[in-house]
Amino acid sequence: MPGHSFQLLFHILQSEQSILSRTDQKAYTLLSILGVFMVFFIVYYRLLFHNVFIVGMLVVYFGAAFITIWNLVHTILPRFRRESVEHEEGNHRLDPTFFGGIREFPTSNEYFTYLKDMDLDQDEDRVLRLVSRQVHSLALINSAKNAYLRRGVYSFIIAIGAELLMIMSTFIQKGLESLSG
Repeated sequence: MPGHSFQLLFHILQSEQSILSRTDQKAYTLLSILGVFMVFFIVYYRLLFHNVFIVGMLVVYFGAAFITIWNLVHTILPRFRRESVEHEEGNHRLDPTFFGGIREFPTSNEYFTYLKDMDLDQDEDRVLRLVSRQVHSLALINSAKNAYLRRGVYSFIIAIGAELLMIMSTFIQKGLESLSG
């Protein structure tokens, strides 16, 4: 495959795939940390003094924790609507560079034959268009995943902050009781 265009597109494709992987890893890590903090909260829940502040923080905590889980699950498993893409391939509307198009080939031999018939040296524009379509698709996926991850991080911070405020207020109140009693 001659040309610097292919090298650039493959570099961008590799970068987008790396971002995709790192975003998923961050989401898994945040879900794990949230789980640890929830267990920590369950242990200390029985020690909390129940007052208006604690009840308000409980609402904030559970709301933010739910929103965090929702956003992080959507980071890992984003949902997209199907777009009708017009391919220049005539009546063969398959995209041989993306898993959705690859799985549409009934057998691996038909996929191999399709790739072999593409004549990469003579039809550079067509190949460039196929690869650029895949890069664009991955960029759209990364954009959505990063938006979910960002919202998940913000709600995670709110949940953990509410949890720590509840625990801190309980320890302060118990400390004040021990000083006065």
